[in-house]
Amino acid sequence: MRSMLVWLMVCFGSVFAPASSAAGSCQPAELFATDNTWVITGSDAKATGQLHGDLEPFERQAVVTIAQTGAEVRGSTLVDGVFWSATLQQIAYERARQFHLCVVDEPTLHTAAEAMNRQFHQETALTFEYLPQGAPRADAMLIAVPGIDLARFGDALTADSAARQRLLGGSITTADRTLLLVAANRDLDIARHLVEQAGGSWTAATINYGRRELVQT
Repeated sequence: MRSMLVWLMVCFGSVFAPASSAAGSCQPAELFATDNTWVITGSDAKATGQLHGDLEPFERQAVVTIAQTGAEVRGSTLVDGVFWSATLQQIAYERARQFHLCVVDEPTLHTAAEAMNRQFHQETALTFEYLPQGAPRADAMLIAVPGIDLARFGDALTADSAARQRLLGGSITTADRTLLLVAANRDLDIARHLVEQAGGSWTAATINYGRRELVQT
């Protein structure tokens, strides 16, 4: 089964503040990717116990692939993706990495995502370009909430039909269990409800604004 990472990431690894560049040529962005071509399903407790590996070989290969497109990798974060599979009609999990990028412009980010899809045999990749709140192209939010349990988030997503349809899933960082959601601006209330049902504190949430793209190859 092809990886469904894109829809969860609707999800991002640990949140990094947008980087700055003295030359003004660095546009901070995120790229979510994996080299998995299968996903884990089953009961939450059993499925989450199967998420292993640091994906370091994948990370090293990805850095080279991305650099060849003109983008710079500033680092990456290991995440566990949780998403709703419409095909399987159940929650699925997969381990992935969020790459923190510096790009010249949006076309470079798009090209980097296409290159990752081809290199690692994926159908889709999710990107997020940081933009000021209220910018004409800013159509989405990257929401980060600390202290979220992976299995509990899976339960909350399963029980929330609106979140399954609109948000599709999310990611949780392996290092500090921070939940990351990518949501359209109009879906703020849905995201808040899902966070609260997963045991998170909305007042502790950090929100960045920008533009998301689902890059298909």
